[in-house]
Amino acid sequence: MIDKSSINFLIESFLKKGGKIDRYYLREVNRGKRSLVYFNGWFSGQNIRAAIMKSLGKV
Repeated sequence: MIDKSSINFLIESFLKKGGKIDRYYLREVNRGKRSLVYFNGWFSGQNIRAAIMKSLGKV
């Protein structure tokens, strides 16, 4: 099950690895919308979790 704490942990880990996320996508309201992140290139996903997982090569 995916909850707020697991997504917060995923975001923190991603940022520590050097990833970039626009503040717009970090707002709680926008986390469920299409998201764009940067980690050795731009990656988009159906939501913030999907975008991060795609950028890390886990999808």
